[in-house]
Amino acid sequence: MDDEESLRGLGKKMLERFGYTVLLADRGESAIEIYREKRKAISLVILDLIMPGMGGTKCLEELHSLDSEVKVVIASGYSVNASTRETLDAVAKGFISKPYELRQMLKMVGEVLDQG
Repeated sequence: MDDEESLRGLGKKMLERFGYTVLLADRGESAIEIYREKRKAISLVILDLIMPGMGGTKCLEELHSLDSEVKVVIASGYSVNASTRETLDAVAKGFISKPYELRQMLKMVGEVLDQG
């Protein structure tokens, strides 16, 4: 989930190149809707924190309330403040810096998916 179309497209292209199926959302509300409908088919959520609408942190909390086992990797180009860090540490499984770097993304996705 990312509100920047170019980053959504880049992430999708990178992951699909290595065999992953990617669903896209441009805001938290649509990400929640997609997760509700396709939860069984979703192994990992990559979530931008800075979003219009509900925002990434609220979306993370909503995803976790829908499924306490949801695997979420946070993607951000910004540093995270202390209160947000507490939420992330409690719920998120990893962090990817933006702009995306292929090796970093594939490593993080693989590590989180391998967690079981």
